[in-house]
Amino acid sequence: MTLPNALYIHVPFCVKRCSYCDFNSSVYQTKIADRYIAALEKELGSVADYPYKTVYIGGGTPTAFGEKQLGRMLSAVSGLLDMKRIEEYTVEVNPGTVNPKKLFSLKDGGVNRISLGVQSFSEKGLRLLGRAHSRKDAFDAFHTLRQVGFDNLSIDLIFGWPGQTTGEWAEDLAGAVALGPEHISAYCLSVERGTPLARDIRSGRIPVPDEAVQLDMLKKTMSFLTSAGAGYRRYEISNFARRGRRCRHNINYWKNLPYVGIGAGAVSYLDGRRSSNVRDVLRYVTRIEAEAGSVTQNSARTFRERLTPRRRAAETVIMSLRMTSGIGERDFAGRTGFSLLELYGDVIDRLCRLGLLSMRQNRLRLTRKGLFVADSVMMEFL
Repeated sequence: MTLPNALYIHVPFCVKRCSYCDFNSSVYQTKIADRYIAALEKELGSVADYPYKTVYIGGGTPTAFGEKQLGRMLSAVSGLLDMKRIEEYTVEVNPGTVNPKKLFSLKDGGVNRISLGVQSFSEKGLRLLGRAHSRKDAFDAFHTLRQVGFDNLSIDLIFGWPGQTTGEWAEDLAGAVALGPEHISAYCLSVERGTPLARDIRSGRIPVPDEAVQLDMLKKTMSFLTSAGAGYRRYEISNFARRGRRCRHNINYWKNLPYVGIGAGAVSYLDGRRSSNVRDVLRYVTRIEAEAGSVTQNSARTFRERLTPRRRAAETVIMSLRMTSGIGERDFAGRTGFSLLELYGDVIDRLCRLGLLSMRQNRLRLTRKGLFVADSVMMEFL
């Protein structure tokens, strides 16, 4: 069994729900948050002995916690894990939920990477997306993070929202680059069923996002961020980094390597088994609280599945193709026990002839053409 070296901690609280969001999150309530942190401490104790190299606290909005609550969670991490092993420790931060005291708490707690959820520098875009911060809040948060001493910052942006023009997206990209973060994630908006945004589109109150415009924006993203003036390198479909600043935690996912997730709705992948915790916050807390003795890794589990070797192989190809490095034949065989060409030779030949994949020096990658239809290409391996 390959031991996991990546730990994800889910914080399911936000100041408010964004209109596009279908993540497992709810509006912050102090008393429930107190119980949730206590439950996290217990669950973390059950998985603390793995040799983690990366920790990622996401949500939701981890900084929706009050100062004392945030400090308590950070203390649990530093107190239970072997922090000498941790190479990358990321916390997601939303503008408008931070102050210097919280940020110093993150810094003192060992956090060395921040992912700032800007999404847009446009007031129009922020209103449409239902964000709880302003353009000014975003700039202020970034500058405060620098003042506190963080030298590894990532900015999250969303493009392709209804009514957004290519020019407006270019302004967002320019605004991000002007700040000089070490990493930029740029995601095309996905309209998820059941969200307020999806209902507004269905009712006709908001127009359907234009796919042709979204494609132009994706092309603009790639050309602008990888230009000499910007200085970023694309290493995954939606992620761009300065040299040496790629997100190690997410690379673990894209390589389909083992990881542990704790918190409500968190997913773990260990020894070919995928499992997830109960999503409802109160049910998660109640399950952990109900344990009379020591909490185990199964205390809050609600879903488990064992992947067949073929399914694991398929997921390894699919996830690896998200990265510009793709996957090598030897690496694939070492991780799955299969030959890449024996298993998928016909599919690879066909997609190479279509110009969607390239197979050079025994390494399979998406081409630039394939990048623009990546989801369709990856489905061919299922």
